[in-house]
Amino acid sequence: MRRLFFLIFFVMAGTVFAELQIASLGKGVNSRYDELAPVLSPDGNTIFFCREGHPDNVGVRTIVEGSSVLRDDQDIWVSHKKADGTWTEAEHIDAPFNSRTYDFPIGTSADGKTLYIGNTYSTDGKVSPGVSKTRFAKGKWSFPEPLRIVNFYNEANLVNYSLSADERTLILNLQRKDTVGRMDLYVSFLQPDDSWSEPMNLGNEINSAFMEVTPFLAADGKTIYFASNRPGGIGQFDMYMSRRKDNTWVHWTEPINLGPQINTVGNDINYVIAPTGDYAIFASDTPGRGKDLYRIALPQELRPEKSVMVYGRVRNHDGQPVASRVVFERLSDGAMLARTETNEEGEFKMTLPLGENYAIHAESGGYLPQSTTVDLKEAPAKQAAIELTMTQMKVGAKMPINNIFFRKGSYQLSKESNAELNRLTKILKAYPGLKIEIGGHTDNTGTEDANMELSKNRARAVMDYLIERGLPRQSIKAVGYGQSKPIASNNTPEGKKKNRRVELTILSIEKK
Repeated sequence: MRRLFFLIFFVMAGTVFAELQIASLGKGVNSRYDELAPVLSPDGNTIFFCREGHPDNVGVRTIVEGSSVLRDDQDIWVSHKKADGTWTEAEHIDAPFNSRTYDFPIGTSADGKTLYIGNTYSTDGKVSPGVSKTRFAKGKWSFPEPLRIVNFYNEANLVNYSLSADERTLILNLQRKDTVGRMDLYVSFLQPDDSWSEPMNLGNEINSAFMEVTPFLAADGKTIYFASNRPGGIGQFDMYMSRRKDNTWVHWTEPINLGPQINTVGNDINYVIAPTGDYAIFASDTPGRGKDLYRIALPQELRPEKSVMVYGRVRNHDGQPVASRVVFERLSDGAMLARTETNEEGEFKMTLPLGENYAIHAESGGYLPQSTTVDLKEAPAKQAAIELTMTQMKVGAKMPINNIFFRKGSYQLSKESNAELNRLTKILKAYPGLKIEIGGHTDNTGTEDANMELSKNRARAVMDYLIERGLPRQSIKAVGYGQSKPIASNNTPEGKKKNRRVELTILSIEKK
């Protein structure tokens, strides 16, 4: 982000504040210096922003009227939300990415421990255009690691970014060879090798012959907010909203001007939407105080689709945290939506859109993978932490194969099972010396003979699936146990559900 867009945040009419339910973020965040470029963590509890000219900044100093002052400097600061909704006293981040130039945040991980920032950084102090990320661990921020964006270039001297809540999609405003106007919105996607795809123009349904800047992709992954100076606006730059129609990222609803309740006769840009979707945070000029950060309530029709923060812990059987990769998939089609890493405490967080059922997988070297499901068809009244207990890879270890589904009384696998079984196949192929048992279990509904036959057939169905995808027949054994080995009471629906299961047991591990 360049200085131009840091300088044009303001609301012209002070009387608008009382009418629009606009509130200052308070003295913990705002100061006599300029605060701008806010970024909220996906859980809404941490805010990163730029503060300009503060004596704690790492900036270029010059002499003005005999005094040393900072010039052309913005550093990244951070504040955390307290239980009463106010914000802690902002802290200057002592980290390599606060340099003698314009440093600005663009997004965070759900836990606020990974920060994505504009620019790339060299150990010799050189700062270049691009995007980097840094991780907070053991009390400090790591040296920024550059994101490898294929064929990244920008023919303008300004740029803005927005990172999706799942950290897999990056929206950019750039000027490139295929730009329609002076500045267009582009998208780049995280690739399996951790590179990012070449920026793709979002198309003429959202871009105009004028400037589209300061994009923000909401937590639903579908709703985008941006500023434009296209004709028909109220001021010089107005804020607009559009929703993605499909997965091509080039088909969008007609952009809606956010209207006179939000846009002014000045420049309205760089709004970020809270994870709850009910308010936005923005920077505005305050008479006598410079730029401060404010929040403004959003009308219902201007809000993104609702999302939910999912959080959990990954532990071993001794209760110790396990460093794991956590993957989130949509059960309806097996599409991977997000992935993250646990923190030092084995905890993870992720924002997921409402309206779907999701599979959550934890994987870690030396452990059997662990999976569970979360039902987000509707917003949960109260959400408990998801507990994933990892089992070490050793003889006798058992692992329930979750996220596989059969029709009632049937052994036919449903298509929602494919993602889990494909993942299991990939993991087992990485251990060619492994011999396993697939055990089928039922509750006590029906006769013992019928349940024994059903459990055998379900175990065989899973075994056949794994063999069809390349696992050797001699390494897998299918066994049915019927209702003989319950792990919970059959007197409740919840207990019966736990007893209806398929388990993997390691029989032997041979070195190859």
